[in-house]
Amino acid sequence: MTHSIESLKNRSTICRCISAALVLTSLYGTPSFAQDNYQPFIEPLQVTQNRAYYKAAPTGQDEPLSVPFSPISAPVEATSDEESRLEALAREKQQALSLEEGSQDQALTDEIEQFGYSIFNRSPSTFAPVEGIPVPSDYRIGPGDNIVIQLFGKRNVQYNLVVTREGKILIPEFGPITVGGLNFDDAETLITSGFDQRMIGARAVVTMGKLRTIQVRLAGDVKQPGIYTIGGLSSLIDALLTTGGIAGTGTLRDIQLIRDGKIVTHLDLYELLLAGKSESDAFLQHNDTIFVPAIGDIVYVGGEVQRPAIYELRGESTLKQVLNMAGGLLPSASLGESLIERIQKGGSRTVIDFHTRGTEQNMAAILATKMRSGDVLRILPLEDRLDAVVMLDGHVERPGAYQFEAGMRVSSLLRGTQALLPGVDMRFAIIEREDRRTLQSSVIYISPKSALQAPGEDSDYLLQARDRIRLFRMNENREDSLAGLSDKFARQATDPRAANLLELRGAVRHRGRFPLAQGARLMDALNLGGGMQSGGDFNHGMIVRTELPGLNIKALSFSVAAAQLNPGSDANPLLQAGDRLYFLDENGTRSQLLADEIQRLKDQARYGEVERVVSILGEVLSPGEYPLVDGMRASDLVCTARGLSRRADGLSMQLSRRNATDNVLQHQSLETRELMTLCADLHRLNRGELDAAAETAFMQRYTDDVINPALTARDQLAVSLRSGWSETASVTLRGEIHKPGVYAIGPGETLCEVLRRAGGLTEAAYAFGAEFTRQSVLDIQQQTLDELHDQLDDLMVELSLSHSFANDEKASREWGGKQDTLKVIQQLERAEATGRMVINLDKVQRCRSRDALALENGDDLMVPRAPNHVQVAGQVYVATSHLYDESRSIKDYVELSGGSTVLGRVDHTYVIQANGEVLNLKGKRSSRSIARQNVMPGARIYVPINVDRMNPTEKAQSWVSTLAQAAILAGIVL
Repeated sequence: MTHSIESLKNRSTICRCISAALVLTSLYGTPSFAQDNYQPFIEPLQVTQNRAYYKAAPTGQDEPLSVPFSPISAPVEATSDEESRLEALAREKQQALSLEEGSQDQALTDEIEQFGYSIFNRSPSTFAPVEGIPVPSDYRIGPGDNIVIQLFGKRNVQYNLVVTREGKILIPEFGPITVGGLNFDDAETLITSGFDQRMIGARAVVTMGKLRTIQVRLAGDVKQPGIYTIGGLSSLIDALLTTGGIAGTGTLRDIQLIRDGKIVTHLDLYELLLAGKSESDAFLQHNDTIFVPAIGDIVYVGGEVQRPAIYELRGESTLKQVLNMAGGLLPSASLGESLIERIQKGGSRTVIDFHTRGTEQNMAAILATKMRSGDVLRILPLEDRLDAVVMLDGHVERPGAYQFEAGMRVSSLLRGTQALLPGVDMRFAIIEREDRRTLQSSVIYISPKSALQAPGEDSDYLLQARDRIRLFRMNENREDSLAGLSDKFARQATDPRAANLLELRGAVRHRGRFPLAQGARLMDALNLGGGMQSGGDFNHGMIVRTELPGLNIKALSFSVAAAQLNPGSDANPLLQAGDRLYFLDENGTRSQLLADEIQRLKDQARYGEVERVVSILGEVLSPGEYPLVDGMRASDLVCTARGLSRRADGLSMQLSRRNATDNVLQHQSLETRELMTLCADLHRLNRGELDAAAETAFMQRYTDDVINPALTARDQLAVSLRSGWSETASVTLRGEIHKPGVYAIGPGETLCEVLRRAGGLTEAAYAFGAEFTRQSVLDIQQQTLDELHDQLDDLMVELSLSHSFANDEKASREWGGKQDTLKVIQQLERAEATGRMVINLDKVQRCRSRDALALENGDDLMVPRAPNHVQVAGQVYVATSHLYDESRSIKDYVELSGGSTVLGRVDHTYVIQANGEVLNLKGKRSSRSIARQNVMPGARIYVPINVDRMNPTEKAQSWVSTLAQAAILAGIVL
């Protein structure tokens, strides 16, 4: 099948497209199948000469000459997986939306390189010769080219012929034909026409086989200038890519191809790199020269563009053209905020600022700006700021950013209750708002419930762009949730004391420091705090306010009940920056809650001033010191102290005041009943329970200085105990008593009298073992035990540091009973006082005056049944109880418990009788004396530790006496 002349002419265009593909592959990365693609051919000069020698054979050959050839391989430069600018921008945009603004400076953080030169950094993976590429019709044939002639028809044969040095091919049967210097089309026509004329019935098809190599020169600003032998089909771009490329000082915009002393082509690589155009590329011929002039005018482009780089200008260029070279702007670019840094005549630098937010005409003017060589174009990013949005935060279904629309209200953002989660506080939320002029933040207190119940009303606030609505859980720690906002308010205030903050303390659910809204009142603050706690006082509270510009504070009183009744009046006071609100409760000690403020009031008083503090003492529920509030009267102080206790004198109380002139203390008696009535009426007034007439009467009595005097600094109210008052006293009778139980007693009543009321003792009662305990005795005993515990703590430390305890060998020799000693100490550490008194119940029951036992409140009498055992404890081998036998002596019971240990001292044995009496045997050294001592049922025999068995050094130490005392006490209370 013959090739048409038109198809051969199109080969030149095909080859140019392949060359363009090669450049783009070098610029943007080589795919995995690059080795199968076309690669330009270049070889060393020696190999080229050898190849030419073999190809220039004196006679033609049917087969092409075989030349040994080893392709020179070059390392493959792997493509990197670097993140693109758009991918980096997308990664940033995956973060949660925020109203927090980041700073946008004019620094360019990208590394800016010369555009286009990176294509020369990539080496081809092989230098294999060109195979299978169509030969363009204008290809000029020369020595070494291989021409393939195929005959078909009358005769079928194929000739592979090599062009000789003389430019001829030797065709069998025809002889030599000169083709050197002809282009391929002319040579094809010459050969085919010759066969048509000389061989009837046969057609000839002419194609090119392997092509010759050519020599070209590379000069100018290139990396490796010189003479190169390259493939015959190599183009201008091929030669640049395979010879090292252009140096950074060379131009990419005007690469010149010189042939026979004339410039035949001007190549602009930017057309290929930016638009994929390769029309200016050309195939090289033998002895062509490639010349690269110096680089021309350049501009630096950085910032928010697709391809930050150094670009070369070609002729006069505008900002728009430069941006097109840089791939255009990123979505995050702000052209109106960008600038050009320019070098002026004389070497000084200036800046051309495009600061505008204007119209399309302004933008067109910016894009038409003429660029000069050396200009630095800084494309700055948009402000890191969300504008037409509102934020919904906190205990909501979907927190985040929402589109803002004009006329948008709280209810439209909340969409009924669909946006809320269960447990949300419907009474209180916060709008955080930014002033665009001052950039200062403020807050607005809102009620989501009111906004949803009355859409479009005043409680349904109009929103502004960039508002942030925060909703809270009922049990959420609001101070922590708003800590960041509170810190912002503190930072933006010129004076920290004047920061728009308030503090909630006392009986509110959420205490702490919070942002203060302009125009906020007491009830707003209470809603912010989640409402009153259970037991909170709705009638009495206090605001402590700092008076700027000084540091002095003053106190104001409030009533939550009155504020709820009249929210628009002074009963619901306006709050100021720095206010501290104290919500009092019905149970706590109020003066302790206010202690810090009271101390501040005292500290701020200067010479000649009196601290604005009053006090109330005696029989009130919360006695102590309180801040003096303007207009405070005696009844207010009584009410603030939660009123009188049940023991208070109901007739009068005393107001004490120092005369300002001579500092003499003066006293005034006030009627208790009148003040308490005023206090009760004030509470009713706060709740709205007084009609107009009753309110008028109340105010007349309230402002009467005789009945209810106004208080001054350092005034003191004293409420005395009611005359003859005593608490209702009782005693408890338990055990073997006919009518056990709790009995009320009067002043001076005796145990005998109460026992008679209880029916006396039963027949099974063991009067000798009765246990009588008293609280006052218990307190004394416990104090003694506490002191002994402290001594024992010191003893344990001293024992651990003792030489005998530290030296194990000596300790085992001199004191084998160390563990017994420590056991006594450990028992004492667990001891607690019982409060037992030793009584003789038999004598008490006789009701004689000399044996009478006057009772106290809380006394307790336990009468047991007659016991039948005796207990042995202390330094015996087996501490246990034994059946009582009146014939047995103390020694007998000790022997029944195994006898005394090595640390025991029998002659110091003592007996604790069932009635609590202690029988001390100290001094009765003979065993006969001990044997004669009998015990009663229920008694406890205790053998103490023998301190005489210690070495002299230890015996002289002070802790020995402590240990002995501890041993005795252990036997009594354990």
